[in-house]
Amino acid sequence: IVTGAGGGIGQAYAEALAREGAAVVIADINVEGAQKVADGIKGEGGTALALPVDVSDPASAKEMADRALAEFGGIDYLVNNAAIFGGMKLDFLLTVDPEYYKKFMSVNLDGALWCTRAVYKQMAKRGGGAIVNISTFAAFEPDPAFPTSGVFRAGLASFAKQFADALAAAGVRMN
Repeated sequence: IVTGAGGGIGQAYAEALAREGAAVVIADINVEGAQKVADGIKGEGGTALALPVDVSDPASAKEMADRALAEFGGIDYLVNNAAIFGGMKLDFLLTVDPEYYKKFMSVNLDGALWCTRAVYKQMAKRGGGAIVNISTFAAFEPDPAFPTSGVFRAGLASFAKQFADALAAAGVRMN
């Protein structure tokens, strides 16, 4: 499963995984974009399924995982890539609109949590798997151009450390 794979870097991740032989779930809130990416992978001889997902909604993340499991019989990998980026407001933490901040964090940080929770048990049942959270240097170095981005990325880094420890015994790696 690659979230936010209906275009951009998520699309590149999904296409690369498909070239390596993975059956890929193209999960995105942009259903048309996801379908286009899935069709492109299939056109190249790969296996792909476009699924709608709103990563900020735990029920939507669970539905995505359930449908992936039903279609492919298991889940081995999750790439938590979905994020508000293209429409990201450039604002400082002291002045950012509270509603925008809540939505931004619900997608960019909470989404990784909901998607991880939706898949990890199935990965463990299969003997393990891997989860990758997409981040940048902004997790460790403040970026004055994108202050809210740094906060969620630092959260992702901490999230990965916490889950990596908690899931290691089940054979699930998180980076």
